[in-house]
Amino acid sequence: MIGGTVVAAVLLSAAVLFWYFTPSDVSIVNIDAPKELVIGQLSELSVNLQNNASDDVNVSINVKNAFVNEKGESLKGFTILAYGNLSNMSDYISSNTIDQPRKEVLLKPGINSIIVSIGYQVPGIQNVVVEIYRQGKLAASRAIEINVPKAKIDLLLSPYESTNGTSDIYTVYGYLELRGRGYAPGIMVNISVINELTNATVSTITKGYSLKSDYWTSDEPLVVWEYRNSSSDPVTGARITTNIETFAPIVVIELSKGEPSTEKYIMSPIVIKGKVGDRYKVVVTARWMDQVVSSEVRIPD
Repeated sequence: MIGGTVVAAVLLSAAVLFWYFTPSDVSIVNIDAPKELVIGQLSELSVNLQNNASDDVNVSINVKNAFVNEKGESLKGFTILAYGNLSNMSDYISSNTIDQPRKEVLLKPGINSIIVSIGYQVPGIQNVVVEIYRQGKLAASRAIEINVPKAKIDLLLSPYESTNGTSDIYTVYGYLELRGRGYAPGIMVNISVINELTNATVSTITKGYSLKSDYWTSDEPLVVWEYRNSSSDPVTGARITTNIETFAPIVVIELSKGEPSTEKYIMSPIVIKGKVGDRYKVVVTARWMDQVVSSEVRIPD
């Protein structure tokens, strides 16, 4: 009995090993994906599979690194958008979101395609690994690299000088620029005004911005006032509504020859009222990920 048990165990082990190392009828022909993706952009990855069996087979797919969040963490879930046999595109089956890292799909004889969704919230080279399982055994595996380029931020300050007769008025307009296609959420911009005679910071604020560029360059004013203007047609009574945007200066510095004016300059976040002879420096610094850019303007120039 002991000898028979040993022989049975050996035969079973041999059968398992034979099954495990037998080449699968399913193989990955190729993987198609964009070479570059913009941060925050959802795209598709197409996996073409060859089913050499004469019958339909069920396989499970696992896509590693399909999604990466803003912390650089690879999420386990992924989404199959559609799958089917390439010889009959009308048979393509749409699929809902997958909660588990593996999901069975039916492969017909010939070449089949599985389309999954991909997206990344951080820049860099993303290594995507596709694994195909059949009856719990890894049937095929292939990897592809996708580049997520990092856009660059920049600042532009534009000073303007005027006078109202009793005071010299200096305004500084600021623009945040994103160079290169991409999405830059969570840009923190600090605006400070420094008295150059005392080297003391007179006023400072910090605001958050998010920029998206679908082309090579995109810019946004640092201060925008939006309001709605409504009017009615006197003949028909139809109501007309217009949204108006006003680009306002980030800093207003009034240098008076006598008493300061009563003007509040409410559209600007920083208002400084001094006297002729005072000297100030406006410093604007933007921080995003590992990028820090700064620009400054001296008042008077």
